[in-house]
Amino acid sequence: MTAGLWAGSASAGVNDIPTSTVSGPIAVTAGSHPYLATDIDLERYGYVEQEYFLEGQAYRYDTGGAIDDPAPRIETGGAGDDGRFPFRTRIVVRRPAVPAQANGTVITEWNNVTSTQDVEFNWFGDPYFLLNNGYTFVGVTAQSIGVNSLKSFDAGRYSSLTVNGNGAVPGPDADALSYDVFSSVVKALKGGRKGVDPLGGIAPSTVIASGESQSCSRLSNHYNRIEPLHEIVDAYLLTVCTAPLRTDRPEKTVRIISENENRMPQPADTFPDTASIRHWEVAGGSHLPRVAFDNLNPVFTRDFAAVTAECQKFPLSLVKWPYTQNAAIRHIVEWAAGGSAPPIAARGQYLPDNTLDRDEYGIARGGIRYPDVTVPVAVNDGINETGAGGSLFSLFCGLFGSSTPFDQTLLHSLYADHSDYVAKYSRAADEMVGTGFILQEDADHLKEDARAFARLRPAAPVVGKRTTRGAVRLSWIGTEADQSTFTLERSRGRGARKWRKVKGQPVTTGRVALSSEPQGTHVYRVSSRTILPDTNISAPETVVTPFSDASRTVKVDRTGPRKPRIVVTGKGTRGVYKGRVKVRVVPRPDRKLPDGSAGVGLDRKSVPKVRRITRKGRIVIRVRTRDRLGNRSPVARAVIRIRR
Repeated sequence: MTAGLWAGSASAGVNDIPTSTVSGPIAVTAGSHPYLATDIDLERYGYVEQEYFLEGQAYRYDTGGAIDDPAPRIETGGAGDDGRFPFRTRIVVRRPAVPAQANGTVITEWNNVTSTQDVEFNWFGDPYFLLNNGYTFVGVTAQSIGVNSLKSFDAGRYSSLTVNGNGAVPGPDADALSYDVFSSVVKALKGGRKGVDPLGGIAPSTVIASGESQSCSRLSNHYNRIEPLHEIVDAYLLTVCTAPLRTDRPEKTVRIISENENRMPQPADTFPDTASIRHWEVAGGSHLPRVAFDNLNPVFTRDFAAVTAECQKFPLSLVKWPYTQNAAIRHIVEWAAGGSAPPIAARGQYLPDNTLDRDEYGIARGGIRYPDVTVPVAVNDGINETGAGGSLFSLFCGLFGSSTPFDQTLLHSLYADHSDYVAKYSRAADEMVGTGFILQEDADHLKEDARAFARLRPAAPVVGKRTTRGAVRLSWIGTEADQSTFTLERSRGRGARKWRKVKGQPVTTGRVALSSEPQGTHVYRVSSRTILPDTNISAPETVVTPFSDASRTVKVDRTGPRKPRIVVTGKGTRGVYKGRVKVRVVPRPDRKLPDGSAGVGLDRKSVPKVRRITRKGRIVIRVRTRDRLGNRSPVARAVIRIRR
């Protein structure tokens, strides 16, 4: 730390925050990597992941008072009886490899330890937003359970870590040093450190402290009682916890909760929107959303254990409330810099017994409303319970919420087909952008999800040309999910329908050219078949939809008109004439097709005009007509002689 680094810009409290010594990056070898190291190809995004150790001396705080009273620092205990205890922790940094490509905002997450592991749950909500937009992420191990899990994972790598003074911190709070540890990390990120720069030259303009659930509650306490002493954090992002917040602090804060935390009212007088706080409630969301589970699952399975759970309902809501977290980050950065405040969100709607009011499907009313609850294909909620038997993670079923798909009857009463659903969902996603609770880029991701929905029948095929003598070209709007195929059927275009499977099945896109269709007048319909792969929480499933409505008729005609008739009139007989003769071609109707339907019809322009011939000698006349597709008739031939 250089002398005067904080002069003129840092609060006096910064000097009370431990100045840690930073070492690293800690080597990654074939046998040792950071716990929950990302499986994302960071190089593709121009990012690097590095782990650092920070060590120093931390104090405890008396956090037993009111939330609006700064917590007194405890200056007794420890080896020197001055209140200081040693700590050595780790941080995981994911940042742009080229500092100039960083946007200046650092998301510093207090890792969650509810699962007995050291987990960056807010990172897993949507890491791609951070990677695509130049944010720097720092995951902080602040609690003893997290340290213990690291030592169990890789003792050789993490044996020196401690956040409880090597066990010397007296009870009842084994994590009493965590507040100083977290503040020390933020101080180091801002330049107040010894040793190496963990940000690789990135100079942060805004440091947002982020915490989820248990760590959100811990970070709320930091906001209420420690930050007023240290004044080191620029802003806070708090998710899925309802710990009370004092209302007199300047640090800009957005709290986002799901239906799990919102099943009882969070009244505005207790959880207000203020000049520095926004309280947002997301309808239908679960404490752990499916999108975060999907991002977490591979690395958690790799480094700890497969997450399996036996719940009473299928676990995890599909409402992607981490997209609202992305919007919150954008708002916070602008707000903290003196810009406009984020929007105020509608609260949940409640019945007289203080339970959430629900619509006819069981979906919660009020709150921030994703298209998944306004254009539903399932009941997504925050409700679930542990089922019979089950693994360790089944104990968390109450936090997982659920997603219960609508059956085919209900689905097709709400939406004519996949195209109808996608159109309605896309409009709802775009309208949500206007509320400020989601970004356009994430609305586009939601629309991609809708296009991949696999349980609605495709729209009726669109015919390229109504008549053809070559390929029949069809296109349709159906699921874009992976492992989807489409089955086409054909029927006669009139009368009772008898459907037959079209050869050359299956097709894997919503477009096909059928090159060898039989002649006749046809209509087509299509259905989809999608294999939904298995996960830790679900077996594989094959979804086959009903068939679409029929297409418009397509006439396949490769047969020309019947042979025309040549009529010659003049003075003479048996093909021998004297003087001028008149030659007239009488066309014959277009032939019927093999299925009995009419052909495309005669092209009248192909019928020669009446000719008058005066030239003497032998004359051979050859004539053929064609239909409107260019199919030709057999040749009609006549030989005449004109004498002098």
